[in-house]
Parts: sequence; C-alpha cells; structure tokens
Amino acid sequence: MKINNRIVNLQEYHFNKIETLKREVSAKGKDIIDLGIGDPDLSPPKEVNEALIEALSYEKYHNYPVSEGIFELKEQIAKYYKVNYNVELEKDEILILVGSKEGLSNIIPATCDISDHIILPEPSYPAYEACSRLWGVIPYKTPLIEERGYFPRLNTIPENIKKVAKLMIINYPNNPTGAILKEDFLWEVKKMCREYNIVLCNDGAYKEIVQNNKKKLSILMGGIENCIEFGSFSKAFSMTGYRIAYVAGDKNIIKALLKVKSNIDSGQFIPIQYAALKAIKDCEHYIEHINHIYYRRKILAENILKEKGLEYFKGQGTFYIWCKVPKGYTTDEFCNKLLVERGIVVTPGYVFGKLGFGHFRISLTKEEELISKALNSIDKISMN
Repeated sequence: MKINNRIVNLQEYHFNKIETLKREVSAKGKDIIDLGIGDPDLSPPKEVNEALIEALSYEKYHNYPVSEGIFELKEQIAKYYKVNYNVELEKDEILILVGSKEGLSNIIPATCDISDHIILPEPSYPAYEACSRLWGVIPYKTPLIEERGYFPRLNTIPENIKKVAKLMIINYPNNPTGAILKEDFLWEVKKMCREYNIVLCNDGAYKEIVQNNKKKLSILMGGIENCIEFGSFSKAFSMTGYRIAYVAGDKNIIKALLKVKSNIDSGQFIPIQYAALKAIKDCEHYIEHINHIYYRRKILAENILKEKGLEYFKGQGTFYIWCKVPKGYTTDEFCNKLLVERGIVVTPGYVFGKLGFGHFRISLTKEEELISKALNSIDKISMN
C-alpha cells in the first residue's frame, strides 16, 4: 500500500499510547490516578448544557452550518475582546472552529507553502510540529528557557530564518510550563514579526486559566495586523468534548484560513455553537469559580512536591505543573515507575520536544483527594 511519506517519521500521539499502558496496568488490578492528559474533571456550567438542549428545538438546527460560524457567537466573542482586552473586532475578523486543533493545523497551509519555514517554541504542544510536518513545512524550534521564565530569546533566532519564516506560533499561558504572557515579550515579539512580515499566532487555549488575578493579555492588543489568536471553550468552560473554539485577528489571515477550512470541513453543529454562546455571554462567573479550584489544587500539589524534594516551575497559568525528574532516573524510568508501581499517570516531558527530557508534567484535573493520594505515594518509591 502506498502512503504519504511525510507520516513515516510521525510519532503516535502520546496520549493514545498512555491509554494502552493504563489498560495494561488496570488489567493487573491496580487503580489508576491519571494526572496526564489535560481533560477537566469539572462539569460545564449547567446553563451551557441547557442551552444545548434548547437549541435542538431551533428551526434548521440539523442542517449544514456555515463554515465561518453563527453571527451571534462571533458578535459575543467580539464583545469579550472589547471588555477584556480593549480590542475592537469585526465579524470578518473572527472564525468559529471545530476545536482549536483544527485551526492550528489549517493555519499552516493558509500561510505557508510546502518547504516554507515555521518558528515554533520548544517545549510545546506536540501538534504544532506534527501538523507542520504533515503539511510539508519545516519547523525551526526556538528554546524556552527556565531562566527566562520560559520565553524564547528572539535575538538568537538566526537572521536567515527570520527572513524566510512565514508563521510563528507562541502559546501563552504556556503548555506545558504554565508560564503566562508578559507585556515586554508581547511588544517584542509583535515588533519582530512586523519587521520580518511573519504571521504571529498565539495558541490561547488556556488564556482564561490564570491565577492570582494576574492581568490577562492578548497578542491582539496594540493592533491586530499580521496577528491571530486562538481561543477555546474547552478549558475555560470544561467543554473539551464539545469541540468548539475560535480564532480572531487580521481579517486577511482569517479569510485565508476560512478558505482552507471550507474546503476541508464544515462548521460546528449549530446547537453546540449556541451552547458556546451561552458560556461566553452569561457564564463568566464559572471561570472565576474554576480558577479558584485549580489554584487550590496547585498549592496543594506544590506543597507536596516540596516535601518530596521534587523541583518544579512556579507557573501562574494553565492547570499544569512542570516538574524535574529526580536525580538518578531517566525520564522514562521515573514516569514508568510511577505508573507501574503506584498507578500514577504523568506526562513525560519529552512529549513536548527534546528539551523536555528530564521533566514531567502534572495535570491538576483531578479532585484534591486524588492529587494528594497520588503525590504522597511518591515517598514510597526509592529516589536514590
């Protein structure tokens, strides 16, 4: 059978492999506590589910939705940006997506030709590189350094890469590290991308998950020209299974992305769009509620990690903690030991790129009792 040669070196999605390992360990009678994948355990706001059910009675709810999304939802997203970031958006500067992963893939052919260059962070969400290679685009990885708070050093990106790159993806609040966007870097990266005519894309899937009332920032602040930002209902409203997200920014980029999208798929199911409309319009209280829960879980986990002598980065965004593997272990040795001996799933850092070796990521998407039980069991594992 003939297959696309670009998938030969493409790795299986890590969380699929983890599901297989979990089943094997469970089959041996061991209980599993999954602190791996970032799938919220919290239920969406009840108003969202009610809106979904109500929308099933709307006229033509079952028909093909327009690819760009319903007007009411786009209008409410524009209001959200005005209130939270003082950014003015028109309806042709917003596009509704079937989850942000769809948009992150489609933005590559919308902006890049085969063999073009894209600038990506490392460590980062593995879909960035996977989608780049699937579309025949060459990734240049700029390292995120802990000493710099997990921000790239833009002045170390080679001049020849800046001149040929068509797209740069950043991700703040950052998965896997939990770093949040800071104003000095915001203006610095926008300036560089304007100077070299690089489309700047922020994957803002976690931009509502920020602790300690830190000021929320958007890369669309200070001008949307040559910039787009993805937003998601998955984390902010615990709607991962709904598969609903959006992208906002420069209308020329949005138009190009819509051209790709409309040729590949259709719009999201109309009742799901109305459920998202209810979330962003009337459920802001829910975001404050879950941020409080995640913050409590984070403090609990950090205190236990300190007791165990495990080092971690004190991020202020997302519901993840980025930790260092204890001395004397490789990444796989430690992560496998946790799973096989204690039934604890964590994500090995190398999933997010080679710079993740020596690290692992904890997801705080389990209740406090389970987080405490899992992390406190680490002292029963020899770390010598």
